[in-house]
Amino acid sequence: MRKKLSVVIPVYNAETYLERTLDSVFAQTFPVCEVICVDDGSTDGSLDVLKAYADRQERVKVIHKENKGPTSTRKRGLLEANGDYVAFVDADDFIEPEMYGEMMELAAAYNADLVTSGFIRDYGDSTTVNDENIKKGVYTGKSLETEVLGALIDKKSFYRTGISPSLCNKIFKLDKLKPIQMRIDDRIFMWEDDAVVYPFLFCSRTVVVSGKSYYHYCIRETGSMMSVKRSKDLEASMDLVLKHLEREFQSAEKPGLDLMKQYHILKASYLIMKCPSRILKYDKEMLYPFGRIKKDGRILLYGAGKLGVELKEYLEEQGFSVVGWADKSAVRPGVIRPGEIHNIDFDYVIITVLIADVVQHIREDLQKTGVPVQKILFVDAELIADFNRMEAQDESAYNVGHPWQQRGA
Repeated sequence: MRKKLSVVIPVYNAETYLERTLDSVFAQTFPVCEVICVDDGSTDGSLDVLKAYADRQERVKVIHKENKGPTSTRKRGLLEANGDYVAFVDADDFIEPEMYGEMMELAAAYNADLVTSGFIRDYGDSTTVNDENIKKGVYTGKSLETEVLGALIDKKSFYRTGISPSLCNKIFKLDKLKPIQMRIDDRIFMWEDDAVVYPFLFCSRTVVVSGKSYYHYCIRETGSMMSVKRSKDLEASMDLVLKHLEREFQSAEKPGLDLMKQYHILKASYLIMKCPSRILKYDKEMLYPFGRIKKDGRILLYGAGKLGVELKEYLEEQGFSVVGWADKSAVRPGVIRPGEIHNIDFDYVIITVLIADVVQHIREDLQKTGVPVQKILFVDAELIADFNRMEAQDESAYNVGHPWQQRGA
């Protein structure tokens, strides 16, 4: 008997994109049994779009609820689901027609708890395919432990995952996913995917990596599931996720898996990406987490994202000399393009990018333009693998006493 697939679409102010999203789900070669659209108190015309679509397509079920965030929205969708497997699509994304057909075929063939794929990142006219950082195959027993659980987070480079902690590029066995999702705190609105995917992997018996990418992750200025949150709300959500994941990683720990080491790298990545002011620290000659640096050195920053902005502010407050700021997009005032850095005299380039593969490309490009390798600083996994040692008593501050060396090679 053919297995059934339910699709849950959490919706918040996605009126402009909903038709495309729903069309892509109903264009699937595999006939999904139901599409559950949960409107999380949208203030635009999203609910009207959903109701109109439901009038044309009987497999669409529309639920309207008070705005409580993505975690409670996904919970409500799962409570309504009736399939053997379940998939999620964000309301402003879309999927390739063969996604569920090919993934459900793998699920049925191997009785998989989870089937995962890569994703396609769409940003304006730019498209990048991101495959999973784990080879195509079926993982069970020892291979699941060593090649999946033992490599959730790359312990040698920062920051790179094995299987991506995203809900939307996967299909899950519904009966296993439901209790995991239900124990997530509704106040979590950042990294709620991580809070589900990692615990699900810990209880899985068979995981299949498809080796293909079908899901289009469409990047836009405002997120599909929430309005802009205050800084204190973001930090509160992050702390809830970290406490939740710490418990889950601890309970699943086994000899040889290094789950807690992986957790501490993951924890540091959260802090650096969203609350860098909580982790940036200058102690004597060491600028954590970038390595040894002299205070009178001339610094060029490479990267103008959130980390770059906060690091620039921090360095200037601490009396460092920031002589330049580069980024490929160069959209912020004072930011130059990488091709112009040869006009600046500097002692260090600090790469304020966190994705390991991107960092590697930047390092190679810098070296090709003649920047000595010893001048290039970046976040390195070896600097943060023992993150638990550097936590201070004060919840909002972190002290570092290790004489970390500059990581240029």
